Amino acid sequence: MSAYARAVLDGEIIAGPHVRNACRRHLADLAKGHERGLYWDDAAATRVFRFFEERLRLSDGQFDGKPFNLHPSQAFKLGSIFGWKREDGSRRFRTVYIEEGKGNGKSPFAGGIGLYGLMADAEPGAQIYAAAAKKDQAQILFQDACKMVRQAPALNDRLKFSGGMGKEFNIAHHRSQSFFRPISKEAGKTGSGPRPHFALCDEVHEHPDRSIMEMLQRGFKFRQNPLLLMITNSGSDRNSVCWEERERAVKVVAGTQTPDDDFTFVGEAWEGSDSVFAFICGLDKDDDPMTDPSCWVKANPLLGTILTADYLAGVVAEAKAVPGKLNNVLRLHFCVWTDADKAWMSRETVETVMAPFDPEEHAGKDLYMGIDLAGTKDMAVVACVVPTGMVEVVRADSSVAILPTYDAWIEA
Repeated sequence: MSAYARAVLDGEIIAGPHVRNACRRHLADLAKGHERGLYWDDAAATRVFRFFEERLRLSDGQFDGKPFNLHPSQAFKLGSIFGWKREDGSRRFRTVYIEEGKGNGKSPFAGGIGLYGLMADAEPGAQIYAAAAKKDQAQILFQDACKMVRQAPALNDRLKFSGGMGKEFNIAHHRSQSFFRPISKEAGKTGSGPRPHFALCDEVHEHPDRSIMEMLQRGFKFRQNPLLLMITNSGSDRNSVCWEERERAVKVVAGTQTPDDDFTFVGEAWEGSDSVFAFICGLDKDDDPMTDPSCWVKANPLLGTILTADYLAGVVAEAKAVPGKLNNVLRLHFCVWTDADKAWMSRETVETVMAPFDPEEHAGKDLYMGIDLAGTKDMAVVACVVPTGMVEVVRADSSVAILPTYDAWIEA
């Protein structure tokens, strides 16, 4: 835990600005968190580590049947979630936001947390939900949990499935009268009232609204240690619930509600911020993953463990060869929030010519406007042109033309 945080801040482990701030926050709270009624419970963190590494077995591919040996970044996340406590002994963190590149083991990690909540968290009648916007997406996280159970005899003997292999819809722990099941947005319309112990929300960037999360959070009032865990890739819609959660998370780890462009760590806390943990992978503002492989690990903390540099190099080569793939590559693999799923012109290109338009400055003048309205997720752009005078221009054939001059502005 603390060794990982120090290694990140010493530059021994390369990480992006928000992960660095999460590490600064952890070390600062170890020093002064007691002033806000917070304390670190090493035994609680060790207990969940042992569950993952001694009880769980991974499935599929090169890791099939192998123990869930925690990567240092996973241990930092897991230990933070379960090791930080409040004065009354309850867990500090009730909301967790994790944003990482595709292929960094988010779903198995979340599935393992669900299994821990189901059978090892001392919660009678625990209800664990794998939630997503669509049923198929909710099943991905839930199926990762099912496969881990089947791989681990110690769990398989204590848990019971409903549904055939590959078609499971419930895992039951009869001893504690607890269950783990998938749930999708459609369930939010049924009027049912779940009482979740853990709500595990997958691919939050695909959630069209807060309905599924709010339905689950309403049931938290019945629990002493509820947990809303959100895992996601980066998205392309800045009017989404995912962007809102990300923005809050960025502020929380920076310790300021007004972070600067460098996300300088301030270390302040405000109402509600102490209950939020965030691990947001991302690049620094001058990083270019298309030309600099050294920054890839900032978005992919398990690079070299699950993902390989050769794989990402191939992805980058494809994005260079097929421009239409660029945005998805940046979003899915390098944690870059784009303005559309497919690239035509980047926001950075537009920003070089953007300027605010002041109507009062040009009151009474002729104004010409061009407007390109966004469909759903691309940029809406307004271009304004005001004639300012006339100028003589000598053509190549020595003739003279009188042409108008303009002031122009673009806002996107």
